[in-house]
Amino acid sequence: MALLKIICILLILVGLGQAEDIIFFADDHYKSISHLQLNASVTNPALSPGDGVLRISIANQGRIEELIPISSSDSPDDILQEQREEMNSSLAMDVRAALQSAGPIQVTSGVQHIAILPAGEARELQFNISIDRRASGWYDLPLRVDYVRTVDVSVSDGEAFPLHQPSNQSLNLRIYAFGDKDDLRIAGVRSHLYPGGEGSLIIAVENIGEDIVPNCSASLIAAPPFQVKSTDHPLGDLSPGEMASASFLVEVDGDAAWEEYQLGLGLRSKKMDLVLPFELSLKGSGRLISNGAILFIALLALLVLLAIILRRQKLLYGRKRRIKRL
Repeated sequence: MALLKIICILLILVGLGQAEDIIFFADDHYKSISHLQLNASVTNPALSPGDGVLRISIANQGRIEELIPISSSDSPDDILQEQREEMNSSLAMDVRAALQSAGPIQVTSGVQHIAILPAGEARELQFNISIDRRASGWYDLPLRVDYVRTVDVSVSDGEAFPLHQPSNQSLNLRIYAFGDKDDLRIAGVRSHLYPGGEGSLIIAVENIGEDIVPNCSASLIAAPPFQVKSTDHPLGDLSPGEMASASFLVEVDGDAAWEEYQLGLGLRSKKMDLVLPFELSLKGSGRLISNGAILFIALLALLVLLAIILRRQKLLYGRKRRIKRL
């Protein structure tokens, strides 16, 4: 029966394209069919030339596809423990991320380490980088991620013996370097955004170059907790020294923190395509009092008003009694 189950598992894995990864212990009680996939994204993709810090989020998007029982001819405690241990097959352990230099971007820090990265979770890593002053535009940075995963577990007399297997992934990250020769700059940012709200974000753009920028348009580059609800904004022709403003409708997630966020303003014309980064803070803007607080204040005001009315009625009743005695 155990052999039949193993054959069935192999047939399933062949269908999923994972048969080459299957490993069995001779005394297996369970076998997990899992998928482990690491992804990486840049938290601050737009950087200025010079020395800086690149923040990268490593996420484990793995999952357990199925947990298949194979044998029940052993201690119930050992079988239950192996069932639990097999659930760790989507866990990435001893994760080591190495960011490589490319073109005018030099990585000056070494390998970054994450001890354990469970499925469905992410960790942020920081790399020191140096960008050449002449760099401008998009650049690709290779990221190699090595990790260890559990491919099978054997349990005997309450002691687990996991079988670990090294693995690696080659990822690619894109960052934008805006050089010192950009003809456009952000002259100002104005907003009244707050968590759970929707409002306008107005950005003023100035042409600081010596030539006209024809037929320019602006787009807002944002990530959660911001959701951009409007399309590109046309700015027209910008002469040297001229300013124009772009307005975007933005919705903010309700669980957004009161902190600073980095966004980007994409500017495009026939002769240029660049992204200007800027910081936006939700602190001290928008609705500072929640609906619950407003209701509490209203009830408190009502109680105070009732107390004043009752006190006046009591005083009026006392006066009437004194007049009757006289």
